[in-house]
Formats: sequence, C-alpha cells, structure tokens
Amino acid sequence: MRYYVFLALAPLFWAGNWVVGRGVHDAISPVGLNFWRWFVALIILLPIGIPAVIRQWPIVRREARHLLLTSLVGGVCFSFLVFWGLNHTSAINAVVLNSSLSFFIILGSWLLLGDRMSRRQTIGMIISVIGVLVVVSHGDPAFLFHLEFGFGDLLILIAMPFWALYSVMLKSWPTRLDGLGLLTVTAAMCALMCAMVYPIDILFNPKALPAIEPGIIGAILFIAVFPSIGAFFFWSEGIKGLSPNMASYMYPLMPAYGTILAVIFLGEDLHGFQLAGLGIILAGVYICTVPPRRRLQEQEG
Repeated sequence: MRYYVFLALAPLFWAGNWVVGRGVHDAISPVGLNFWRWFVALIILLPIGIPAVIRQWPIVRREARHLLLTSLVGGVCFSFLVFWGLNHTSAINAVVLNSSLSFFIILGSWLLLGDRMSRRQTIGMIISVIGVLVVVSHGDPAFLFHLEFGFGDLLILIAMPFWALYSVMLKSWPTRLDGLGLLTVTAAMCALMCAMVYPIDILFNPKALPAIEPGIIGAILFIAVFPSIGAFFFWSEGIKGLSPNMASYMYPLMPAYGTILAVIFLGEDLHGFQLAGLGIILAGVYICTVPPRRRLQEQEG
C-alpha cells in the first residue's frame, strides 16, 4: 500500500515544481534554477545522508556508472529541459504535453523490460487521459485544436522520453542502496554535473545568478525540498516496489493536483469541468491500480 501512496505523492510535489518553475522563469535561468535546486537539496541531505553513503560506499563504487547515468538523464537533462520549456510556453500547453509521459513510460517498459498492459489497465489509462483533456480544454473539445505548438512545447515534449527512460532504468538497474543513500548520491551527482556548466551560464546569461529576494529564495527552497528530495525519493521507491508501468498509471494525477494548487495558492475559481476532469482522472487511476474483486478473492484464497 505504501508504494501506491509514494506514487501518488510524487506527482503532487512535481505539480508544485511546474507552478513554481513557471512563476520564477523571469528571475532565474533554467541552468541556474537546476543548479540551485540540487545544490540546496544536497546541503539539506548531507547531515543525514553522509553516514548512509559511507556505510554503503562499496555499493556506490560498484554502481557508480549506473547511478551517474540515471542522475544525468532524470535529474539534469529532464529538469533542465522542463525549466527551459517553461520559459517559452504556457502552463496549459505544458500540462497537455506532460500528460504524454505515461505513453513514453509504457513504451519504454515494453521495449526494455517486456512489460505489457492488461486490457483493464489500457481502459483505465485511456480514461485518465480523457480526464486530463477535460481539465486542460475547459470542457470544450474544440479548445484542443487551437493550441499553438512552439519552441517551448518542443522542449517539454523532448523532456518526456528522458523521464520515461529514467523511470525504466530504475527498474532495470535495481540499486542495492537504501532510499536515503540513493537520494544523497543522486543529489551530489546532479549538483556536480550542473556545476560544470553553471559558470558558462553565468558568463553569458544575466539571469543565471538569482536575486537575493524572499520570493526567489522561497521558490528555490521549495523546489529543493519537495520536488527534488521528496518526489525523487517517492518515485524511485514506488517504482522499485511496483513497476514503471504502475507509476505511469498514477502520473495523470499531476494535472488534477495542479488544478487544486491553482485554486488554493493562486485564487483561481473551481469550475464544474475541473471537478468532472478530476473525477474522470481518479476513476482511470482506480481502474489501473485496483485489481478486480475476483482477483482479490483469488489472492486472499
């Protein structure tokens, strides 16, 4: 049960990441935001994570290549592309394209792991996508035909296969590190790789160094704690306990979370189409993740 909770919490934290990332796109560059998120996350993790890393250092050395590659794909490339894309596209377009992640995870799981979807899971997945489209279209199907596809949308779309690959690699290359050790090593590797390109960004981008303002500091702290530490931990643990496919079924919760966050923190009105879309998304997630009663009875028997 806890793995399902983990996979439900990760999209919540990432929904906040996209909202905050879009909110500060005029104040800090994508490279700068990605560096500071991982640097601050590492500083927070070091006091409690160093003992775990030292204790498991032989595992870290043995799995170094795999850990470095997963960190590069999921923590550096994906995050940078998302932050860069949010500089050039609307939140609505980003959510529409972000909903394609489930497709890429399922495709990657099929190609690399041989995982297949059951008929029930296929139906649930389709229902969840319909719910996402209801939310982003404001209940008007014709709205989707008027979306403009630009440079930022292309960046968001390119980012999706990176996260799908990261999710599949977590399952195909299972680590023997515990959750705290894995998160600390990931944060360290991501911060180091971002630090290698950050000086170049400082030289050529006036937004590379963020202003020391409460809003910017708060945004970086939020992204470091919740999307970087919390979501990465829950996502990796959930995938290890279940599968990349199951994670993809839970991911459509993110647009639903985004709607709720917008109502709470941005003061936006809650409309009927949003409630309807949320209900459809939750129904699709339920169908994908909860076995039929007959199977439950067989398992209990």
